[in-house]
Amino acid sequence: MADEVVEEAKMISEDEIDEAMNIFECIATRRSIRKFMDSDVPMEMLGTIIDAGRYAPSAGNAQDYRFVIIRNKDLIGKVSEACMQQLWMAQAPVLVVVCSDFEKLKMYYGIRGERFYSVQNCAATVENMLLAAHGLGLGSCWVSAFDEDALRSAIGIPGNVRPMAVLPFGFPDEVVPVPMKLSIENVCYFESYGNRVWNIDKVMINPDVFGRMSKAGTSIVEAGKTAFETYQKHKKK
Repeated sequence: MADEVVEEAKMISEDEIDEAMNIFECIATRRSIRKFMDSDVPMEMLGTIIDAGRYAPSAGNAQDYRFVIIRNKDLIGKVSEACMQQLWMAQAPVLVVVCSDFEKLKMYYGIRGERFYSVQNCAATVENMLLAAHGLGLGSCWVSAFDEDALRSAIGIPGNVRPMAVLPFGFPDEVVPVPMKLSIENVCYFESYGNRVWNIDKVMINPDVFGRMSKAGTSIVEAGKTAFETYQKHKKK
């Protein structure tokens, strides 16, 4: 069986390998976008983003994540106010509130499931959605600063469900510079916490792959405009 898997892997074409590698470019070039074009997000794109979130891992495969899609402009305004008056969010054509229905987690894992695993599960879900959006040429931003009671009231979240993040989506209309990242030797330890290797570039054979890709990648605005133009052409057919 193992030999068959190896032989099948050898049959993968170079184009397929390049396509598979696109995830690295997606990770390296994703940015937090807070300014959007005045254009709606197609439902097929939004469906793909939600599906990406649905495929995130979760503790015990509990799949506690729930998504509230908001397209009504008045409601978007109320949610942006609940998010500590981050009124830039009101310009987004669509918001998705990611919640945890944590009852199953609480049943199987107790307080750790309710307060810890639920957060981890939704965090994995959010990252999947952000990467999927960027891969489609859309922009987004991970918003977790909100008045929980106000957000609950705005969209009717019940007591057994907790909001974890609000994600605005739209075609990006700003260029965000490459953010500063700590070097790998400052965040990576070997064998015990705090045990650094200062010549890590030699140990890991120049590990700053994402730094190089991030600086060389196509701007998010250009990617967004390309995606928007493609969508408009498809819509006219």
